[in-house]
Amino acid sequence: MKKIIVSILAATCALSSLAAFTWSGLIDNNTKFSANNDFSALGLNQSNGIYLSAASKLNESGTLRFNAEGLYKYYLDCDLKEGESTFKNIVDLDLLKLTGEFSVGNGVLGLSAGRFQYSDFSGAVFSQVSDGLYLNYNTQKIKASLYGGYTGLLNRLNVSMVENEYDEDENFYALCPKYVPVTADFAYKALLGSNTIGLQAAGFIPVTDDNTLKGYGTLILNGYLGKVGLYDARVTAGTEKFENLMLDAKLDLNFFIGKVAMATVGGEYVSGDQGPFDPFVTITARSFGSAPFYNGGIIPKAGITFASNKLLASLTERVVIAMPADEANLDGFDTSVNVTYKLFSDVVIGCDIGAYICTEVEEKSNYYATVKASLAF
Repeated sequence: MKKIIVSILAATCALSSLAAFTWSGLIDNNTKFSANNDFSALGLNQSNGIYLSAASKLNESGTLRFNAEGLYKYYLDCDLKEGESTFKNIVDLDLLKLTGEFSVGNGVLGLSAGRFQYSDFSGAVFSQVSDGLYLNYNTQKIKASLYGGYTGLLNRLNVSMVENEYDEDENFYALCPKYVPVTADFAYKALLGSNTIGLQAAGFIPVTDDNTLKGYGTLILNGYLGKVGLYDARVTAGTEKFENLMLDAKLDLNFFIGKVAMATVGGEYVSGDQGPFDPFVTITARSFGSAPFYNGGIIPKAGITFASNKLLASLTERVVIAMPADEANLDGFDTSVNVTYKLFSDVVIGCDIGAYICTEVEEKSNYYATVKASLAF
């Protein structure tokens, strides 16, 4: 293993000496206060991190590139009511990517290899850092791609997967569940003008008996609503070991407000134990704001986003209708406000405020406020 690491470092240094090499860094701070429904139990989560990035062009034309990012951060979780706390250190290499672009026929053949962020068509099943190889061919009207990877070397302290197992004594690095994700997709980008229709098949093959085989098929349709906005529709059907059927359907409508704002309305259906469907299971962990995650539900939402040169602000309201079985209950309302401001060219500050008001079980209501700051160098 040491010989392999030394060889990789030596090759990287050799390549870097032949091409332009740049590096940068970021220091961030996140301070989060949380409370239960009656503010009798207060919590504090403190996190600070340092991130170092490197980039290099490996040829004169810039069609072959190398990018890497490493980080150290810690999390301090405090239960202010009980006077208890937990502390975790995390180190990770969350980006190590070789990228290439080559002209082939009437399009461009793209290649990405290494560790990088990847998201499937659904945007919900698998959206995370992963080790793998991504190939895509892109023309003016079509795009086709293949992806294959492995999750077993990722750091579960820094990558949120549904089947992660946590140990209070774990520090720095712990391995994620072992899956081999494989996806294949095709999209036609000129349907009735500028609309895109696409289809993706995805499989997640377990390496050990601790996990189960999962397969998904996703259909997407998106494009412009004339000159007033955009739409995005996605339907995903899934199965575990080909023994059941799961369904997730999502629609977002985005409307332009001048040149600085956008209003969004939409909703998502996540199957529970209803009729022919089983609860929809994903690979990457997900949430709907600060609402409890239910195996089944309908989540309508509305929001507005404002963006200027220095300010980015958004307000989102979700209604959570829980449907774990055949019945449906209005569970609650999730509200979130996010503000980010570029104070200087290298300093960004922000604040996230949110609440979940549960109408079914008052004790599930919760509130939070997070103050954020980052310094780039």
